[in-house]
Amino acid sequence: MKPSYRFRSLVLLSPLLLSFGPLATLRAEDILFFGNSFTSSNDIPKMVEAIAVSKGKAVTVMAVTKGGQGFPYHLGNPATDPALESKPWNWVVLQDYSLAPTHARKVEDFMKYGQAFYDRIVQKSPAAGVVLYETWAFSPKHALFTAAEGKKAQFASPDELTGELQKNYAALQAVLQAKDPKRPVLVAPVGTAFANCVRTHPDVNLFAPDFKHPNVDGSYLSALVIYATVYKDSPLGAAPGKKVKPADAKILQEVAEATIKAASTGK
Repeated sequence: MKPSYRFRSLVLLSPLLLSFGPLATLRAEDILFFGNSFTSSNDIPKMVEAIAVSKGKAVTVMAVTKGGQGFPYHLGNPATDPALESKPWNWVVLQDYSLAPTHARKVEDFMKYGQAFYDRIVQKSPAAGVVLYETWAFSPKHALFTAAEGKKAQFASPDELTGELQKNYAALQAVLQAKDPKRPVLVAPVGTAFANCVRTHPDVNLFAPDFKHPNVDGSYLSALVIYATVYKDSPLGAAPGKKVKPADAKILQEVAEATIKAASTGK
């Protein structure tokens, strides 16, 4: 399977914005994504783009993805440096393999390769801030949480997995931010939003039939959180897209809003 490598640019100028004057009134962001199927599922970068456009923003998005891969793959991928150098990005969004920041893999490797990726960004796209895409715990129905006879489950519960993801993405953020306090390093708490949604709205399904990847609602929630993290703007009122039911979109926007507010206040 070849890595996905695509570029798109969209600028929306609403009549309201045009009436108020020059383009300086419109905040543009150029966002580059690196990830795997947790980024490419239902084209989350395109969803972020659509949300931004619906909220009156100008946005340019590029994504480099490869299913089942993480930071080490992208560090060795010939497409990585050209993508980083293709323009002066405002933000680079990094999504590692979903279990890399947990005891199921080696957390020290997550930290090591995360720092190496940051260093590459500094070298190749020196103006870019970094967004760490905190992924989610799989559905409780996934085999990670169910033990076969005579074997122990890898995780006691989705809460355990969520906790490790939160802890270690925050740890990587702290290490990277300490390298250069002037370069923003943010965590997009997507996994936290998933956990909040599962707890408060168990009737809203976020998972594909494999109980791991996001369905369209899960992808939309991911995009809302990334949008709100990058733009520091409320996701309420964003366009739901063609495949998200308006009622679900409202719930997911509210979950994303509450998650981002809680993250910003430390509650």
